[in-house]
Amino acid sequence: IKMRSNIGYWIDQRGYKRKYVAKELGISEVVLSRWINNHSIPSLKNAFRLAKFLGCKVDDLYSCE
Repeated sequence: IKMRSNIGYWIDQRGYKRKYVAKELGISEVVLSRWINNHSIPSLKNAFRLAKFLGCKVDDLYSCE
């Protein structure tokens, strides 16, 4: 199963700057960028934190292709 990140979409939908999201989650902008660009995936704990912060479900952060 190939997963595609929707994290960038949700950040844009909420009108947040990526720098702000990274700071709020306590991660580097590089790590967030890697999640957004499908170079790595967040841990389960971080996925739940990110979803809560963005007001969506963990399922919404990725779509399967």
